[in-house]
Amino acid sequence: MSDDGNSENEDHLTEMFGDLDSLTETQQKLSIGKLVKTMESRGVGPFYVLTGMLVTFVGSIPGLPAIAGGLLILLSAQTLRGKRGLWVPRWLRDRTVSADTLRSGSHKAQAFAAKLAPFVHERLTGLVTGRGPARIFAVLTALCGLGMILVGFIPGLPIALALPLIALGIGLTGRDGVWIIAALLLLLPGILLLIFGL
Repeated sequence: MSDDGNSENEDHLTEMFGDLDSLTETQQKLSIGKLVKTMESRGVGPFYVLTGMLVTFVGSIPGLPAIAGGLLILLSAQTLRGKRGLWVPRWLRDRTVSADTLRSGSHKAQAFAAKLAPFVHERLTGLVTGRGPARIFAVLTALCGLGMILVGFIPGLPIALALPLIALGIGLTGRDGVWIIAALLLLLPGILLLIFGL
């Protein structure tokens, strides 16, 4: 792919972190409602990437994996119902997280996303587009979310579910079916862990 194509992929994968930086610059605490509004404005793919990377790089915030899991389940339910956007109940929308911690994790995630961008190309698009794949992705995302809620208190385990989520988001953002396949392969160990490890 051309340099322009790589630059476009990098923009898609990293510009949402710039949005997050803008939110955290002038605040000590950031509400889940504002965070969700920022993420969903970029679309489902970037939402998955940002959620997965926040769990990976900012998982030290107490309860963050469970919050992320709840948001993923809500998004999946609305996707299966054919609705866009993400409705969040008030009790969750009003919860806050540390802006400084989010900003630090965002910088790490942005650098990581920029390194992945050259490996994202538009290919095997049949695995990415259409209502059928969207419903399958919604179910898989709900499984990831459930797993994060169940094992979120165990250090390191939420990352095992965040990685396929990141790969899925990259595949959807870049219309790259290879990343979709990678997401499915990465999800298998997480499913086996949930089945046999709990």
